[in-house]
Amino acid sequence: MKKSKSRETEIIQYFSKEKIEEFRHMSARARLQWLEDANAFINKALGFKRRMVFDKRFKGVEKT
Repeated sequence: MKKSKSRETEIIQYFSKEKIEEFRHMSARARLQWLEDANAFINKALGFKRRMVFDKRFKGVEKT
């Protein structure tokens, strides 16, 4: 009988001071667009099911 090992993987992104300063000077619209583009890229690159493994906010959520 195999033991079930539940591993939770957490990914943390750190930003340099320079990158934070760059974001600070962007308009709210530009920041939102950057976030939406990054989100779309992650979903396309990983797929929704794989993203659920890394992002606790997606646990138990099914894409409609």
